[in-house]
Amino acid sequence: MILFIFEGEKYEPPLYEGIKSLFFPRSKDQVLCSFCSSIYTFYKRLKNDFEGFADVVDVLKLEKEKIDPENEIFKYKSSDFESIYLFFDYDFYRGDLDNKNLQIMELLEYFNEETENGKLFISYPMIESIQYTKELPDEQFHNYTVLRENSNGDNFKKTARQFCHYNGYAYLKDATNWKHLVKQNVFKANLLTKNNLSWPEQKDDIEQMPVFEAQLRKHIIPNNEVAILNAFPMFLYYYFPKEHFQTDKY
Repeated sequence: MILFIFEGEKYEPPLYEGIKSLFFPRSKDQVLCSFCSSIYTFYKRLKNDFEGFADVVDVLKLEKEKIDPENEIFKYKSSDFESIYLFFDYDFYRGDLDNKNLQIMELLEYFNEETENGKLFISYPMIESIQYTKELPDEQFHNYTVLRENSNGDNFKKTARQFCHYNGYAYLKDATNWKHLVKQNVFKANLLTKNNLSWPEQKDDIEQMPVFEAQLRKHIIPNNEVAILNAFPMFLYYYFPKEHFQTDKY
């Protein structure tokens, strides 16, 4: 079994179901569960003492007891899952940014392997960054950033929707469009970490920790901004061979 943990339940699960139909059409061993709060609340729930984290499935069950006691997650325990993938937003609009960054660093260190504690993927600044594109392939995608002051949920969602070349989400039902999105996000991540707008020489070059460190070094600390990236294309590149996303143009 594979467990997918999402920050929200309104947007991420339907978006992933579209990905599943295109890239995992025969898979019947996936469980989807939404935490329904921010990555920083998730961090607080996970911390059980100063030496480590609580069991992630137990944390999900404690949250769901309050709002969704019939959730599918109650059928399982951690040992039932051979892989765990987590998808959260880098919500940096309010609060103590230094403390938030330390929490993100700690989470990325802990959730760095899907077959152990789980593998965390982060969207900058949030999952709605998937809409922040002109007509695909968007050759300017590597230049797009958002200031902290403009990154709060309602503002960024509206900005992304207005910026997007496409009306609605129908374009995300097309596998070729997803291949372009993967390439755009991966090239941009490699530009962040290795200063090359190209496929990485190796996948480790754009692991989640190096990407976050590059965001801190190049954008967050000096400019109070982030380079726009989305977790789902990065996940697809991590999961499949690069050749899966070859297209005839960038």
